[in-house]
Amino acid sequence: MFTEDTERLFTAYRIIGTKWTIHILCILSQGPKKFGEISESIPSLSEMILSRRLKDLQHDNLVKRTILTRPAQIIYELTPKGAALATFIPCLMDWDTKFQNDTTRED
Repeated sequence: MFTEDTERLFTAYRIIGTKWTIHILCILSQGPKKFGEISESIPSLSEMILSRRLKDLQHDNLVKRTILTRPAQIIYELTPKGAALATFIPCLMDWDTKFQNDTTRED
């Protein structure tokens, strides 16, 4: 039987372990963006998958979608919860930089 801590860990992994989540959070950590701006920032991500990921992130309360009427546009931005998660991205990149040339394996 899983402990509560293990279940919370799996919840966090489900969110950040889903492909493109870190990329999208990183882009939105720079400020609110239109769909097209996010899409242009991640050219290898299809618009269909981007749309799906943004909906998932909204469902998880990490991204907020705002519809502006004049001019008509949709803006995506991080919620406080999403911004808190995005603060870990530089740590992940620093970790990779520190160990990217480390070929030592401990079996």
